[in-house]
Amino acid sequence: MPLVRPLRGIGYAMYRFAVAAPAGRRLAELTDLVCPPYDVISADLQAELLARHPRNAVRLELSAEADPHAAAASTLAAWLGDGTLERRTMSSVYAYRHARPDAPDLPAVRGVLARLRLEPLGGGVRAHEHTLPGPKANRLALLHATRTQFSPILLIYFDRSDQYERLISQPSTDEWRAHDGDGLRHTLAALDPSDELLGYLSSQQLFIADGHHRYETALAYQAEVRSESAQSDALPGALAADWMMVVLVNAEREELEIQATHRLVLHADGEALRSLVSDPDPIWQAFPVGPAALEARLAELDAADAPLFGLVLPGDEGHLLVGDADAAADRMRREPVGPTVRGLDLAVLHAAVLDDRLGIDAEAIAAGTHLAYTRSVPDAIAAVTRGDARAAILVRPTRLAELAAVANAGEVMPQKSTYFHPKLLTGMVFNSLEGDE
Repeated sequence: MPLVRPLRGIGYAMYRFAVAAPAGRRLAELTDLVCPPYDVISADLQAELLARHPRNAVRLELSAEADPHAAAASTLAAWLGDGTLERRTMSSVYAYRHARPDAPDLPAVRGVLARLRLEPLGGGVRAHEHTLPGPKANRLALLHATRTQFSPILLIYFDRSDQYERLISQPSTDEWRAHDGDGLRHTLAALDPSDELLGYLSSQQLFIADGHHRYETALAYQAEVRSESAQSDALPGALAADWMMVVLVNAEREELEIQATHRLVLHADGEALRSLVSDPDPIWQAFPVGPAALEARLAELDAADAPLFGLVLPGDEGHLLVGDADAAADRMRREPVGPTVRGLDLAVLHAAVLDDRLGIDAEAIAAGTHLAYTRSVPDAIAAVTRGDARAAILVRPTRLAELAAVANAGEVMPQKSTYFHPKLLTGMVFNSLEGDE
């Protein structure tokens, strides 16, 4: 089973960024200092964050310097030296809360931030998505340079017990808060790392919700450290590199939101794209729907069992692609995947549309040259209108139950199958991979 333990985190110094707080408590305001994780920081957002504050965490997470990883390491050392950051004196676990869009100033989704001992995927920690080599190489280079984990990954578990409410509602002491780019408040508060809380969290079956690339990168870094002769015989968990900073959320009790990630087709034969709506297909029927109406139509049909997609083509042309469930199932039997994956919209899309009809196979997707991704339907339509994409394929969000079923079966979905909103913030606390806890 997983092993969850407290961490002695590095964070923005309370005395530098404190604001007024109730008696007996300390509160730091970090809104101008935090950033999202690297994979959602566009060039425009990076520039905005750099301008927001000279100590914004984007200078660590995704530096804009010519040698970003060396620059991050230099910045980290400088901030530790000048008191911007401090290593906290006590090991703690932390209550992590974030708000929902309907009440942006009322943190409602609850989790626990802690260290998790790394283990191979498939046992106590299970994955649900494929990963791409590029992001893992980038994150590994950052770990080499800084020996610090800057952003936690999101793990979920499912527990209905009464014990959960009692343990998750413990009193806290120091608190750090920030609002994200959508105006939603996130808070981090230090908790007593009681044996009962740690034992409870360590007894759960965990699923990676967000952070597959970072988890696999942490495993690669651990293997490198343990390959050194001086470290090879260390007991499991004895090395700082054996651990990963995570936020654990009980998906049975907390209302997590999964958003769709739409596909932008960057390179494809024009006739092949046109054939998706002009040629008879045993799997798909195409129904004309204006691009601006496709998102609403997909939402209306969210519970439909048959695969469904929205297709946006140049010239303000849109279509709803409605799949035949039996025909799709027959096609997916040829794929080397299990039954939990075969019925997923995105699995059918990647096999029966991208590969079969457009010639965009797994190798082309891994290379990153044929597809781009966006969560915004207006942005997807605009990309086609501008000619930045040959087409856009709009998808429905993956359901939480589908994620759990796939992970429990030991299967994985296509990459970019889930997007949990909001993203955990980078800058609330960092986890050093040097020294002792």
